Amino acid sequence: MNPLLTLHTVLGAGPVAQATVAALLERGLPVRVVHRSGNFPAQAGLSVVAADVMQPAQLKAALQGSAVVYMCAAPPYHQWAQLFEPMIAHVLDACAANSTALVMADNLYAYQESPHAPLRETTPLTPATRKGAIRVRMSEQMLQAHRQGRVKVAIARASDYFGPGADNAMLGARFFKPLLAGKTVQWFGNPDMPHSFTYVPDYGRALAELGVTEAAWGEVWHVPNAPTRSAREVAGAAALSANHPLKLVQSGRLMLAIGGLFIPAAREMIEMLPHFETPYVVDDSKWLSRMQTRATPWQESLPLTLAAYRRSQNRIHRQSRHAPSNLHF
Repeated sequence: MNPLLTLHTVLGAGPVAQATVAALLERGLPVRVVHRSGNFPAQAGLSVVAADVMQPAQLKAALQGSAVVYMCAAPPYHQWAQLFEPMIAHVLDACAANSTALVMADNLYAYQESPHAPLRETTPLTPATRKGAIRVRMSEQMLQAHRQGRVKVAIARASDYFGPGADNAMLGARFFKPLLAGKTVQWFGNPDMPHSFTYVPDYGRALAELGVTEAAWGEVWHVPNAPTRSAREVAGAAALSANHPLKLVQSGRLMLAIGGLFIPAAREMIEMLPHFETPYVVDDSKWLSRMQTRATPWQESLPLTLAAYRRSQNRIHRQSRHAPSNLHF
């Protein structure tokens, strides 16, 4: 089956799913979105199917005719332990039943922090967190299915992502909205630690490239990232663009614990704080040596992200017209 000529199906409707759909459509490929609600922005070349990933019969029917499936769906952050591994098992079964290949949108939780060396695909999988252990088991599920010949699998690992629509990310609404309004930004962890970030549209383009590249199957890939920056550097460039002084304060476990009394996702972030308290640098050299997609430079991705948040905040729209066009790191 030629993946360039048949249907590509994206599971999910969040920012990574939307970026993947856009990248596939840019390649002129027919795309289907499968999402529990069936809600997704209408676009030429796109069909939408309402189906629940946790319902095996629905999922198998929704994947019929697909050459490649892109797993961009995830359970709520506080329900990973209960739902994520069964979800992956359902997706693998549905892909096997439909002779469909699988590209997994993964993150870096499977690794322990690596403050003295960049994270590589060969870095040992020895996480110290519950969510990291879940990611390790999920990766093994998928790679085992590939080794057994059940499902062709490629795993794409991205760092903490940012970009239009990525509101729940660390570099998301809680970061950019107060910054653009001239208010104080709270950063969980050390804002001066170097940290690799993934631009969501780059993530989508990388997933799409894996899905049409025969040599990609059976491997783990770190998607391309722009040069590593600290949160303070990113905030400083964004504040300069917004013509505001930088107001950035460091927060930590206490604030997350307080927030966790009311917001389950905040409570779940506590164990991930070490990712933001030491250098967190990702090596994407394997990708750069064998794939075509390249990371969007900060000088392009950050203005596009800021513009998206400006559009969502009418009260600061007038201020944005006076922002300088050049960004400096």
